[in-house]
Amino acid sequence: MTHHHHDPGFAHPSPPPAPSLLRLSLGRRLAVVAVLAAVVWAVVLWAMA
Repeated sequence: MTHHHHDPGFAHPSPPPAPSLLRLSLGRRLAVVAVLAAVVWAVVLWAMA
């Protein structure tokens, strides 16, 4: 006997979509990039101090 999580006779449920930057709006992508750039610059300035 196999182990199923759905009723017999019905199709398998589709998997949830994986998180992706491409699914975000342009504004959100730019915000993510700005935050990442600020973190990188903060690390650089901290390392130079």
